[in-house]
Amino acid sequence: RLDEKTGAVVDLRAAGLDVNLADTASGHAINQYLYLIGDNPADLKPTGPAKITVHEAGPLVASLLVESDAPGCHKLRQEVRLVAGLDRVEFINLVDKSRLVAPSYHAREGKESVNFAFPFGVPDGQVRLEVPFGVFQPDTGQIPSACKNWFTVNRWADVSNADFGLTWVTLDAPLVQVGGVTATLLNSQANPDIWRKQVGPTQKLYSWAMNNHWGTNYRAYQEGPVAFRFVLRPHRKLDAAEASRLAIGMSQPLLAAGARGLRAPGIPRLTIDSPDVLVMGLKPSDDGRAIVVRLWGGAGKDVQAKVTWSAPVPRRVSLSDLSEQPLAEVKDTVPVPAWGVVTLRADLP
Repeated sequence: RLDEKTGAVVDLRAAGLDVNLADTASGHAINQYLYLIGDNPADLKPTGPAKITVHEAGPLVASLLVESDAPGCHKLRQEVRLVAGLDRVEFINLVDKSRLVAPSYHAREGKESVNFAFPFGVPDGQVRLEVPFGVFQPDTGQIPSACKNWFTVNRWADVSNADFGLTWVTLDAPLVQVGGVTATLLNSQANPDIWRKQVGPTQKLYSWAMNNHWGTNYRAYQEGPVAFRFVLRPHRKLDAAEASRLAIGMSQPLLAAGARGLRAPGIPRLTIDSPDVLVMGLKPSDDGRAIVVRLWGGAGKDVQAKVTWSAPVPRRVSLSDLSEQPLAEVKDTVPVPAWGVVTLRADLP
């Protein structure tokens, strides 16, 4: 259910869960646009009155289109989509950014940011952020003095408790603020005392989609249409490998193209018996005599994975490394450590 004034999601429910997964207690709602000039979160500005219409009427795709006047934009268009048979909701936010004209882009009045709120109703939920080949929790999973004002995620974040939660996939905006709009440090900062010291318990994420806060060697303003896409999937107990499969599938969608040559056999070249192991790469070896496969322990636990090949079956499968040369031979199973990457070389017959 969307708020009639802002178009943000104020009620989000999943089959089998008797709970509203949107937390509106702070005054923000899911996918709400928030614009800030300067560095005081009290000055956050929402959109003007929203016009909500049916964009896709089904039966395959059902979506609502939210159009509104938004500060910092010529226009804001937000599409909220459901697809029949899929357990997720998609957001497509088209920001037609207007240029911020300021006498000085070093002064507070020349600093701006575009944010999207994602406050979740998951009591006692823990925030987890995915990075390349790993997942960590703010505070406990960081080295001392690591940045807590904002974070960079690879593809997804998750907020969940022992029973349920949501996986949040960000396809175009990798910077995320945890707990509130906290990326408010302007220009270069050399004083360590002004940085955020602790995130603390929270179930709120804020996408830091656009900003000009730092002094850099690129343009101090942004303008024109830019799309920011997000995906939410409610779930029961967190499965990190499944979250990665969702995020990889959304960021690397299948592309249909006309085929040439021999007809494909219609069966996978290899299968892995454990859903906790993801195939992150499959390529011909540089010497042309083998197939190189990279496996990732994406569930965060040690796994003995069985790899089954279709014909032609490799004559030998070995552990390898970046050299792609054969090391120890692999027989029935492959040990894949938690969050670890294993390289296999499969020599062709």
